[in-house]
Amino acid sequence: MTETTVRVDHDSRGWSIVVPDRPEPIVCDTLEDASALARLCASHRRPCELVVHDAYHRVLRREYVPLQN
Repeated sequence: MTETTVRVDHDSRGWSIVVPDRPEPIVCDTLEDASALARLCASHRRPCELVVHDAYHRVLRREYVPLQN
């Protein structure tokens, strides 16, 4: 199974969650909402890397969601 990456970035629409198999990003109003939804998306795509950026594109959090046992 191939590892994928789910990203959270800030843009003009708000906090965007970029998921590899979706043509358009998912947009949330708050970073907290985007982080929670991105974590859920990552948990369904194991193994997956979850990367959350702040409004200045600095990495706030990077975590690896491994395969389930």
